[in-house]
Amino acid sequence: MITFSTPESVMTSDILSYMEVALIDGLYEPPIPLDTLAKAARANPMHGSALYVKRNMASSSVKLSTLLSKRDFKRFLDDFLTFGNSYLLVIKNAFKEVIKLKHLPALYMRAQETIGRYTYKPNAYNDDGRIDYKDGQVFHLSEYDICQEIYGMPQYIGALSSIWLNEDATLFRRKYYINGAHAGYLLYMNDPNLTDKQEKEIEDKLRKQAGLGAFKNLFINGKGKDGKPPELTPIGQVEAKDAFKDIKGMTTNDVLASHRIPLDLMSIVREGFSSSSDLNKVDRIFYKNELVPLLESVCELNDFVGQEVVKIKEYEGLEPTLT
Repeated sequence: MITFSTPESVMTSDILSYMEVALIDGLYEPPIPLDTLAKAARANPMHGSALYVKRNMASSSVKLSTLLSKRDFKRFLDDFLTFGNSYLLVIKNAFKEVIKLKHLPALYMRAQETIGRYTYKPNAYNDDGRIDYKDGQVFHLSEYDICQEIYGMPQYIGALSSIWLNEDATLFRRKYYINGAHAGYLLYMNDPNLTDKQEKEIEDKLRKQAGLGAFKNLFINGKGKDGKPPELTPIGQVEAKDAFKDIKGMTTNDVLASHRIPLDLMSIVREGFSSSSDLNKVDRIFYKNELVPLLESVCELNDFVGQEVVKIKEYEGLEPTLT
């Protein structure tokens, strides 16, 4: 008797099919679990690299006042690009003057039922470390979501499936080689004298030696119906048909499309990709079409605080123009 294990799910749920932002204990929960977005940033090297490239380029394109440190600003950008939400704590003196802006980790920030108020909640199941902020204490920058307006959503959200598929392909390949470059063994015997108990013992031993994930071993006894000797055959040799390279290529294209960063600016070389002969032109177009709109959104902080905290620098080319 041949039995197969149940299929392993690539995605345990359709995370994009959210309906609403739930209100729990006076706090709104994000439409997508934020830890899922945090894990996605580390699941795919191209995705993570694109986030850091945008962060670095945006950070180098602004001049900050003494109210906001470069470290806090970079963390603020990291949160905005990763989660579509970022927060700054506005610290004032006794005269109600803003003296400092401090980064608050978006992963643990929640919107209160009262509009404009936010809570820092590091523990999901209790109130340990919880801090409730009042009106005007927290600046919240969000990437607009067409389905709700309490939280923002990152622009790469449509590429999440490709990010995870890329990771699944890599993990499958790792497990495949750890398992001995095969998806399991087929043990064929032709012994009519094997009892049911002996067959069961062989099946149990093969099951205990099963590989990682969906890699399983199979046992077949021909009961003497042919003259074939016992055979131990690897299942699914990689040379037969390997879609790993195709999957990696297609999903990488999806990720790059979601971030819209020219490969030239990421210092990445891909097969079939020809570098541009004018990096200054590529850099200027990216600055105009992507960085400036991003930084204009960040400059909403200036209106919130009532003074210029973030100033966009004039564009500077990669290399001086020869005259």
